[in-house]
Amino acid sequence: MTGSISPNNKKTVVGFSATTGIILYGGFGAAGLVLGYFLPQLAAWAVKLPWVPFEGPLKLVNSFSGIWANLIIALLGFIAGLVVASIAVKETLVVTITDEAVQLDKDGHKQTIGRKEIDTVFLDGKQLVILGKSGYELAREKMDESPKTVVDGFKKHGYSWSSEGDPFRYEYRRWVPDTPELSTTANAFMRAREMALQKKDVKDIKELRNELIKLGYIVREEETRQYWRKVQKT
Repeated sequence: MTGSISPNNKKTVVGFSATTGIILYGGFGAAGLVLGYFLPQLAAWAVKLPWVPFEGPLKLVNSFSGIWANLIIALLGFIAGLVVASIAVKETLVVTITDEAVQLDKDGHKQTIGRKEIDTVFLDGKQLVILGKSGYELAREKMDESPKTVVDGFKKHGYSWSSEGDPFRYEYRRWVPDTPELSTTANAFMRAREMALQKKDVKDIKELRNELIKLGYIVREEETRQYWRKVQKT
């Protein structure tokens, strides 16, 4: 379900704060500034090493000299640092919790899940998982915030939190190619997803997981090993 949370609701925001923004933008910006300023000197040192590749580009960087050249490169480094910080902020999961709904915001996409749809919430490693009444996974997203902060945020608004993790953990079965209990389509998605896990293709991993959910299969992984369980489609 998608939508928005009313600004009038009392809310708890978990996953991003002004302090986090200052650390990311300040840290990456400062690192880029310093690296940019000293880049010509670093290049001069690197070209003296016989095993260093890209000797041509390094010599080009080393050819820049003078205070203005250093300041310009430092400014470019600062800008690059800010760009990296903005990417990190965009990829940070922000969870807004109210008594009526939970909103997940990541990569510019918002997902709002109504309180009535949610049965249980828990952490699976670093992943925040929200289960629906039928055992469906309504959301599974990586969460970088401290576990205590996440737990406190949901409990503050009265959501059912599973401190023992996934209540369906004993129902998962290890997937092997052509598992007879799975449909031909599901097996094909699992094979494709295994390849995506090996390549660490995050986008494909998530998209294929969503396709399996549509077929009524919940899947989780440990490295490249996949585990599945069947649920009734809603």
